[in-house]
Amino acid sequence: MTALDSGRIGIAAQSVGVARAALDAAVQYAKQREQFGQSISKFQGIRWMAADMATEIEAARQLMFSAAEMKDRGERYTLQASMAKLFASEMVNRVAAKALQIHGGYGYIQEYPVERYYRDARVFTIYEGTSEIQRLVIANHLFMDKVSK
Repeated sequence: MTALDSGRIGIAAQSVGVARAALDAAVQYAKQREQFGQSISKFQGIRWMAADMATEIEAARQLMFSAAEMKDRGERYTLQASMAKLFASEMVNRVAAKALQIHGGYGYIQEYPVERYYRDARVFTIYEGTSEIQRLVIANHLFMDKVSK
């Protein structure tokens, strides 16, 4: 189980990296793409999507750092690793989908990297324990007897 806990921190880190790449690609594309005589980066809807993406990425990064710090200190970190993996792997799917949305139809073609980020994001919710398993691990910690903790 310890190996899985450590791997879950790694999956969280990979999820953060792919999400950041998707955000960067979406921001770059939005600055270049013009519609109705202006860059789509000027549209409030695009700006809010990017703001939400950046916020979720930072939240996942902090959860991952917290679990990693506990591991480094030699503390039990099963709960934190599962929380980091669950949130980060679900987050990268939301961020990749928004990046694809910002790209519109171009998001589906291989000329743009978001096509790959969107495909790659899905696996993070599966390996090192599915999202459902992470929820089970977290719930088991929440409902443990106080005496057995």
